[in-house]
Amino acid sequence: MRRPGRVDRSKTTGHIWRVPQRNLREQLIEGGSRVLIERGYHASSVNDIVKAANVPKGSFYNHFESKEALALETTDRYVASYGLERLAGGDGPPMSRLRESFQSIVDRLVDEGVERGCLLGNFSTELAGHSDAISARVATALENWSAVVTAVLDQAQAAGELDPSLDTAALGTYIVGAYEGAVGRAKLTRDRAPLDVFMTTTFDRLLA
Repeated sequence: MRRPGRVDRSKTTGHIWRVPQRNLREQLIEGGSRVLIERGYHASSVNDIVKAANVPKGSFYNHFESKEALALETTDRYVASYGLERLAGGDGPPMSRLRESFQSIVDRLVDEGVERGCLLGNFSTELAGHSDAISARVATALENWSAVVTAVLDQAQAAGELDPSLDTAALGTYIVGAYEGAVGRAKLTRDRAPLDVFMTTTFDRLLA
């Protein structure tokens, strides 16, 4: 097998196998995600984003018409990373799937640094009244997340894992809101303790 970047000596003219460059759009999304969640929307400039992405500034506007457009894409990618489709239709007992889903999100947040917070929570507080497009996208994301949690709670009731008298729609909304509140407090205190309290209170008491 020929290795990338080496000359094919079987041909007199030589042939260089080139390694394809990373997609610039993906680099901008990755770099933009880091900048937006670490600095916030208003404190982040296009210059900051292209520097973090290590791409020329002119390339930004070849892929996004504005910083707001990048933030919308970043929001969608952030939500997709939660794996809500697997949560809704995965294997295993519903309550186990639900707990594992939130635990994985908590663990990732802790690994990346609780002081960064959650992009959805950060945008919901910073951009309310400033960007209708991003606020609407975040609101929809939180509603969809709550709906998936509600669906899993319905599955748990059907499987006999959860008290059938509980209002699953109200619980679904409450659980997502409680998580975002715990993240906000963890961000403020720079301590994971509020996240651990959320997990214990939600799954060992409220839904036990």
